[in-house]
Amino acid sequence: MIALLILAVSMPMLFASSQEEAVGEVKNPDTFVYVSYGTVDSLDPAKAYDNASGGCIQNMNETLIAFKGESTTEFVPVLAEEVPTVENGGILDGGKTYRFKIRKGVKFHSGNPLTPEDVKYSFLRAMVVDPPGGPTWLISFPLLGTYSSREGSEIVADFAAMDAAIEVDGDYVQFNLRAPFAPFLSTLAGYWCTIIDKKFVAANGGWDGTEATWKDHNGPEEGKETLYEIVSGTGPFKLGRWEKGVELVMERNENYWGTKPSVSKAIYKVVDEWATRKLMLLQGDADAATVDPLYYSEMNQESGLTIYKELRSLGLRGINFNQAIESTDNPYIGSGKLDGKGVPGDFFTDVNVRTAFMHVWDQETYISDILDHAGATVATPLVPGLPFYNEKLKAPEYDLDKAAEFFKKAFDGQLWANGFEFDILYNTGNEVRESSCKMIAENLLAVNPKFKVNVRAIDWAVILDLQRQKRLPMYYMGWGADYPDPDNFMQPYMHSQGLFAQYGGYNNPEADALVEAGAIETDNAKRKEIYYRLQDLWLEDAVGICMHQPIGNRYFKDWVKGYVWHPMENQYVYSQFSKE
Repeated sequence: MIALLILAVSMPMLFASSQEEAVGEVKNPDTFVYVSYGTVDSLDPAKAYDNASGGCIQNMNETLIAFKGESTTEFVPVLAEEVPTVENGGILDGGKTYRFKIRKGVKFHSGNPLTPEDVKYSFLRAMVVDPPGGPTWLISFPLLGTYSSREGSEIVADFAAMDAAIEVDGDYVQFNLRAPFAPFLSTLAGYWCTIIDKKFVAANGGWDGTEATWKDHNGPEEGKETLYEIVSGTGPFKLGRWEKGVELVMERNENYWGTKPSVSKAIYKVVDEWATRKLMLLQGDADAATVDPLYYSEMNQESGLTIYKELRSLGLRGINFNQAIESTDNPYIGSGKLDGKGVPGDFFTDVNVRTAFMHVWDQETYISDILDHAGATVATPLVPGLPFYNEKLKAPEYDLDKAAEFFKKAFDGQLWANGFEFDILYNTGNEVRESSCKMIAENLLAVNPKFKVNVRAIDWAVILDLQRQKRLPMYYMGWGADYPDPDNFMQPYMHSQGLFAQYGGYNNPEADALVEAGAIETDNAKRKEIYYRLQDLWLEDAVGICMHQPIGNRYFKDWVKGYVWHPMENQYVYSQFSKE
């Protein structure tokens, strides 16, 4: 999923450090407050694909299974009564069939009872609505072998095939995969697979579950998805209030089927300014806060905190080049021409431009000065901790002279002579991204004073919309694992229908074929060959700049108990926490 915060690669060494002073009087003991930057994009699990949104969704909705503690390979049942295995008859046909017995006695927030039909509907609806830029491919690929219900604007999905992929058999729901897919259980543990209330959705104008109406609900407009701002899940919290751009308040579900949260409210509060977030955490007005790496050393000296350090995330941060910029009425590309006052929509189609930008990137300064070493250098999207990582690969080095050489070759010399200008955006409050973008802008000016990049702050949800609209010429974006497999990194970045490749206009038929083959290949030797070639191809095509794999800290008030780190954690699971 798109990463906004320091996410959770390999299992890290986890330790907490806190000051030895006694815990002071607990403020607001019945409320957990988390302050961060980044606005929620959507509460619809079929649409949300960023961790600000997903972090809220996962506290109000539930999946069939979940990861067990810190493990990335073991699971526990949630809305299913048990985790399917070959031994208990839940996994059949060599890994092509998965059966789940659905828990009884569970109710949605609306009061409607959970049924196996709701489970089937949840997955079928995700494939039916398939919002642009959403996570539906995580469901449709293992079941159907497709990444989208559409080709361009044309609906091409086969409803009968979608319907047949998920069957209800009494108390059981059965998934019929088109081929064995090893990460399937990991995929089901993500918030995009949360179970939703069929009657509630239909009552609020959403898809009614019939073949006759499904096309009417495919590809909804931004903010028009049925569950954009309403929720009826089975989770431990219910939606209380969402003031967009300000805060989202969740209230304890007093009718929750499982163990009720110890706090009655959980609040995700948007606070862009670091000084305010810091003060709120130190004074106890917040129980947890997002702290950028620039401030780790500073915060590690403060008292009254519990700090979880050196948490290596299964994730990536990078700069994405857009080779198919939407140029119609686009304020972020200036004149839209190669006249020194803008860039054309095909600016990044020239491999010389992309390669030059990679040489402009100063990795050493980024890691040491901007991140304060809270990240590991990587060359491609396949990061350490994943199978088939090629540790011998190196990204192009920082070299402004080499950058100049490639810029002079671009567009038959016109680029060097005329110069260019465009905007690069970062999400408001994210100082790491702000500093990174400014470093690029300064280095470009050092190469040629005619090269101008305007660095601008903008709301996180707006950035996501602009990314989906292909209006950003280049942008800093993060990725956190949906499931711990190379496919989940190479598909988004290198398949033409992958999230970043799609919205960056990258389309290489060789990459597409390799990604599709690697996802279902069961021979590890063949998989290694596939993913080694994909890593080479990333560098040959100069697709983008891989900046770092996060190694971050988490900061809590010392009265907060119950935090469990997970390498693919989205945000916080508020029902874990107590304040004592």
